[in-house]
Amino acid sequence: MMNPPDYTQVVSPPLPQRARARRRRMPWLLIGAFATAAMVMLALAVGVFVVLANMPQRLPAGVSVAGLSVGSDELADAEAALTERLADNRVTLTDGSRTWPVTLADLGVTVDVEATLAAMRAARANTSLLPVYNVDLSQTQSGLVALTDQINIAAVAGDPPQFGRSMEIPVMLDRLRLDAAGELSDGVFELNMIETEPPEAAPVSSYEGVTSTHVVESGQELGLIARQYGVSVDDIVALNNISNPDLLYVGQSLTIPAAGEYVPETVPAAPSAQGRSILVSTADQRIYAYENGAMVHTHLASTGRSVTPTVLGDYRIYVKYVADDMSGPDYFLPQVPYTMYFYQGYAIHGTYWHNSFGRPMSHGCVNLPVEEAQWFFDFAEVGTLVRVV
Repeated sequence: MMNPPDYTQVVSPPLPQRARARRRRMPWLLIGAFATAAMVMLALAVGVFVVLANMPQRLPAGVSVAGLSVGSDELADAEAALTERLADNRVTLTDGSRTWPVTLADLGVTVDVEATLAAMRAARANTSLLPVYNVDLSQTQSGLVALTDQINIAAVAGDPPQFGRSMEIPVMLDRLRLDAAGELSDGVFELNMIETEPPEAAPVSSYEGVTSTHVVESGQELGLIARQYGVSVDDIVALNNISNPDLLYVGQSLTIPAAGEYVPETVPAAPSAQGRSILVSTADQRIYAYENGAMVHTHLASTGRSVTPTVLGDYRIYVKYVADDMSGPDYFLPQVPYTMYFYQGYAIHGTYWHNSFGRPMSHGCVNLPVEEAQWFFDFAEVGTLVRVV
């Protein structure tokens, strides 16, 4: 009887040598094929990226800025057109029917082309945008002050008296600070003007004696100059053979029939008999400095107008700043020099935006010429008594 076959052990016949070699090469061939395909796909992706990156960028269709349509333009072309259109954009200052052409640079304003382009790229199609402006408010106020001789109208005493007009520069600075694009994009900037009252007519003087010389500064008029020296307008007119009292020019030299700046014969009583103190007279538009009850210095000032009066009473200086930004509901003043606060936001400070000292001009503070403000700043300490009457 034959033994049954043993199926527990199955031995394959040996493969030929070449077949075994092919089996070992197959995995490497597959790996190589996949790697080659991956490299081809990567090369295609890089190529597509390079093509897309080198394609010219375009702005959304129908986008415009300040009336300049640049939608669908290539970015570089839009930038060139925008720079050319807005780089020397002109603005017309207006006061009723009176106009003055200026440039943005005259007002310390530049167009931020890069920021404007960024806003256009992010805009929806068919959108009209305003330019993005950068405003240097210090340059703005300097530019407006430089225009006061052309724009301001001096008040003149007479029969009838002639009211004047003066730019309200703090208010205009605040408007540009808050919304330069809205104020300037249409090319017209309406000036804020205030009406100034004429000086009181004084009787003709027959003054004979020593004289002094006064050089006319920006914003000054004969009424204020006469008040500064305590003489009449008529005396100055007669002594200088002035044919038209309404016409003065900056730098004009006037002979004044007085030995120097006016010092009132009747000086208000000192707020304190001891130490240093300051008195501000809203009636006389004058500030006085006292030491141990005796007056040591005085000068014309400008206190609050009737709609924004200066507070009356006794106060003390509670903080001093060599320069301070000041703002209110409708004005902004950068770096106001030699500021001394004596009650809430009321202060004695230097004034660079007008030179009409001797008449109410402020929003409630006590305005002084810068050099006079420095004198009082050096004179007074924190805690110095300030009386406003």
